[in-house]
Order: sequence, then structure tokens, then C-alpha cells
Amino acid sequence: MRKTYLIRHGRPDFPGGVRVCLGRSELPLGPVGRMQAFLLACELGGRVGEVYSSPLSRAVQTAGAFSLPVTVIDGLAEQYAGEWDGLTFTEIRTRYPELYARRAAERYLPLPGSEPDGEALSRFTRAMDEVLSCAGTAAVVAHASVIRLYLDSLGAGMVKIPYGSYVELDGGRPVRIGVLPHPEPDDSLCLGLLRAAGTPERVISHCAAAADRATDLAGALGMDVKAVRAAAYLHDIAREYSDHPDVGAGWLEELGYSEIAGMARLHHCHDGKTLDSAAVVYLADKLVLEDRPCTLAERFAASESRCVSPEAREKHNERRTAAENIVRLMEGKGVKT
Repeated sequence: MRKTYLIRHGRPDFPGGVRVCLGRSELPLGPVGRMQAFLLACELGGRVGEVYSSPLSRAVQTAGAFSLPVTVIDGLAEQYAGEWDGLTFTEIRTRYPELYARRAAERYLPLPGSEPDGEALSRFTRAMDEVLSCAGTAAVVAHASVIRLYLDSLGAGMVKIPYGSYVELDGGRPVRIGVLPHPEPDDSLCLGLLRAAGTPERVISHCAAAADRATDLAGALGMDVKAVRAAAYLHDIAREYSDHPDVGAGWLEELGYSEIAGMARLHHCHDGKTLDSAAVVYLADKLVLEDRPCTLAERFAASESRCVSPEAREKHNERRTAAENIVRLMEGKGVKT
């Protein structure tokens, strides 16, 4: 039997960020889900020759990241959640208070009108048997409930399968479960993440220029150049969102890049009192205007006109002072900016 990577699709784009009970309801991937799909393709793409998918759009989108023909098999679809399908959990708690409370202790109680476990497992197993009967290595993109049922039937128990993770099956038996892809964040990976997130090209150009400045500064200071460069490359990944430093850092943390996330989070609000890797990313961002190198005076003069309220002007001055303090700290180490 062939080697197979059984994948849970990336995180969907929940409306307003409010999670719903997601069975057969259609939701596309959100920014994190698209990045998870990209990471899966980076880690597994060179290993697989065929890609199979559930017919639901979030699975098809994830499968599409592999840039291979996708074979859709209806039997790989998620278990139908019946009357709860597509409802928010606040709505469920309001409409079904007793069952909702019971499921806190008995997680796998059947939902009203839902597809029975046995039926879901039977058609999913038939679909997997069809995949496993062929030669070569395959990727199969499906959903949490049916994957859990299938793994439980193989003796693995009702295990947790995070969004964007995979199960490695060798000869039809699970050898690794819930693996989150974690390729090294080089320039190619950073660029792919930015584009998967939907970051505008003008912002990507700024990020690339900031990464070059950060690389020079980190190298002169003897820091971990790879990590600093990646953080500078990804610092504006959520630039189109309000509170973009926290949003972007949250995305990177969810993808498993916590060190990079920590640096990126502070690119807009470093206190300027310590010369750490986050300070380098902060300063590199301020030494680039759009996509070209600039001085601090040029950068802050360009942004000053946008600060119309007293609070905004105060923040602007705080950021400029922090940048100037970082420059002085670097000069104390013999590093010129």
C-alpha cells in the first residue's frame, strides 16, 4: 500500500472571526488557512505525486496549493452536523442548552439530525480504500471529524487534528499524527506567506527592503541574521488590517513561528531602551520609505502629516524618539545606520 499524507484543511474564514459548528456548510479559507495550505505544499509538495480532496471549498483550496491536478472524492466530505451545522456556538448554546452542556463532558454525543458516525466512517473508509489501492505517494485533504473517526477505527483513538496539520500513513497505518508543517523561513517562504496572506505587492516591496536593512544591522551586531531577516520580511504581513502588528504576529504564532512573531509584533511600538533583535526590526522598518532606503528624518517627516490628532502626534514623537535611541545604542556598539 502507498504512503499517504492525510491532511486537515487550513483554517476557514469565519465571518467576523466568530467560529461556527462547521460540517457541510461552505466557508473558504481565511488568511491563516491560505498560509497553512502554502506551508503544507512547501513541506510535502516534493514528496507527493497525486492530490485528492473533499468537495468542500476549504479542502479544495488547501489541495490547490500543491499545484497538482486535484481529484475530488465525495466520500472525503466532512460529517454533516445536522441542526447545528453552520450555527455559531452562542446560537447553539441558546437553542440547545441541555445538549450543549452535556457535550462539555461527553464531547462526541451525536448532534440532532447529524450524519451518524458509522455512516460517515463507512463512506470515508471507502474513499480512503480507493486512494490507498493505487501506487505512489498521495496527499488527501479532508476534515477533522471524519479523519478522527478513521484514525479511531485504525486504533489511534479520537485524536486532535489541528487545522493545517497532517497524518502520515504508511501502508494504511498512522505513523505520525497531527504534524504541523514548519519549513525554514527563508526569503522564498516569506514571500510565499505574504502572497498567501493577501498582502499587497507595494507592501511586499517595503518588507523586502526592510529585510535587507535588518540583515545588514543584525550582521554588524552579531545577531541571528536569519531570524531577524525573516521577521523584517514578514513584519507587515497584515498591513491592511487595523492593529496590524498584533494581527500579523498572531498569524505567525498560529503558524508556529513564535520567535519571528515576537519581533514582528514590536515593529510599531518598541520602547527603544534595549538593543535586541526586535529593536533591529523596528529600526529597519523606519529606515525604509516605501521600498527605498531613507534616513529617520525622511521617514518621520513623510508620516507626520497623517498624525492629525494630539494622540497621534504624541505616538509619532514616541516612535521617532525610540528609533533615535536605538540608533544611539547601535552607535555605542560601533554600528552605523
